[in-house]
Amino acid sequence: MTTFAASNWTDSFFDEGYEETFRRLGKYDTTETDISNLLKLVPIPASSLILDVPCGWGRHAGTLNAHGFRVVGVDASAAQIRRARQKWPDVEFHQCDMRAVPGSGYNTVLNLWTSFGSLPGRKEDLDALTQWNIATLPGGYLVMELTTREHAEAANRSNSEEIGRKSVTSNGVREDATFDWKKGVSYNTYTCGDWSRTCVTRLYTRPELQTMLRAAGYDEVHMYGGFTGEPIRDDTRTVLVARKPL
Repeated sequence: MTTFAASNWTDSFFDEGYEETFRRLGKYDTTETDISNLLKLVPIPASSLILDVPCGWGRHAGTLNAHGFRVVGVDASAAQIRRARQKWPDVEFHQCDMRAVPGSGYNTVLNLWTSFGSLPGRKEDLDALTQWNIATLPGGYLVMELTTREHAEAANRSNSEEIGRKSVTSNGVREDATFDWKKGVSYNTYTCGDWSRTCVTRLYTRPELQTMLRAAGYDEVHMYGGFTGEPIRDDTRTVLVARKPL
């Protein structure tokens, strides 16, 4: 297994304060429902081996394990992996870069909750997709769930400005966001009490993602407006289901 260096912002963002901050925002409330709907959308055989990358503190991996699947979780954050191992001791977790896939033979790879676009550049993002494909069995799946550029613009861009900004506060958490539309990058700073961290995400359009997935070796790419399989809309997040050739 090859080791890579994590991108700089992720080194400090996913610390002990991260989980509580995003819990306040209700970001974890739909975990059980999302997994239940995902299992209806994608025909994952019982007892399949699933890779959750990046896995964070293990909420998706732990839920899938409770459904009877064998799950391996990967995350670059030592704090997140430590928390995941404490909470889900029956699940296998590895602290490593998302390109450093442990083992092979996965039926399904999951990349959920806008966890794509955080590596140093587009080449590295494509490298991650390629490594996930290599580790997947023929006929296996990659499921991604993320905010596309179309969604980001629909929610946050009103004119043709190159730089956009917004600030919102919810349940004691303030989010200050800057969108560089020319570069296709969002900068989101979350502040909760003394905890304040910034994440940086590269925003891809749906056609860009489809092109990258095919370049990485997937031959079928289906896109939905959610885990229940509804049609794509610009005002919703996107679920992509890509299949590796048999």
